[in-house]
Amino acid sequence: MSSSYLDFFSLKEDPFGLTPDPAFYYPFNEHANALLSLDYIMNNREGFYLLTGEPGTGKTTLLRIFINKWHSQAEIALVMTPRLTSEEFLQAVLDDLGVIFPLSGNKNDMIKEFRDFLLEQAHSGRRVAIVVDEAQQLPDDTLEELRLLSNLETEKEKLLQIILVGQPELVDKLNAPHLRQLSQRIAVRSALTHLSGKATADYLTTRLHRAGALTGAIFSPKAVLAIHQLSGGIPRLINMMASRALMVGFLEVKPVIEEKQVQVAAAEILKREKQAQSRTRGLNRTWLGIGGILLAALTALLVLFWRL
Repeated sequence: MSSSYLDFFSLKEDPFGLTPDPAFYYPFNEHANALLSLDYIMNNREGFYLLTGEPGTGKTTLLRIFINKWHSQAEIALVMTPRLTSEEFLQAVLDDLGVIFPLSGNKNDMIKEFRDFLLEQAHSGRRVAIVVDEAQQLPDDTLEELRLLSNLETEKEKLLQIILVGQPELVDKLNAPHLRQLSQRIAVRSALTHLSGKATADYLTTRLHRAGALTGAIFSPKAVLAIHQLSGGIPRLINMMASRALMVGFLEVKPVIEEKQVQVAAAEILKREKQAQSRTRGLNRTWLGIGGILLAALTALLVLFWRL
């Protein structure tokens, strides 16, 4: 983004960057309640916490704020690649926490080292938490491993807090009968939804002010309404549309963004989103087709085997 673009709107930095930035955090109710819930489970040493929301609703930003707040009081393992076996997951957690474990990978020895670490941290008054992002991708065996790890406790308190963050399908996954025991242990749950029209307006104004705008009236009321309607209130899409609308306004020398500039910006963004979704669906169909071919081949081999 060019300096002339920023200068045109009297901005010191990009107000609508897509990289999660706690400095631009807007505390609407659901986010504020989720942060309070995170503090609650850490302060009260609750076992599990579940945070869900559609892509782009701000889950990663919340995690960064939470980690920044607690890093001086807690040891936090952040797992960003959850498609791991139970043994790989445990190794990743211990490695992130700096726990030395046997190179043999013996699971019992790793758990013993982990328990000693947890007791040491509890004795010094520090919390220990495992945060799993995109947790809907966790294999069932790894989820069961997390349940077993949550059993690490003293007579008075839990030694480990486990924070699962993922998309709404994570709730459906946890409701499966074979994961009932884990689901029952989740003491606190939060769900992020889309921003309302008023929250969208406040969100835009807040980010503009923090980026150095002298006025919050860069977007007209109709432009704000259009952004809310076209983005569906999803913060990531709000950022994309607002940023692109500012660029359109700059190129058209429009110091106040109107509905027309938003529509131009949104048309391009929604087209890209649709193309990305089509590519994903196409890839899924390809894998389904491959799976069908392999299944047919396997069936044929089995039939041939039994005939022999």
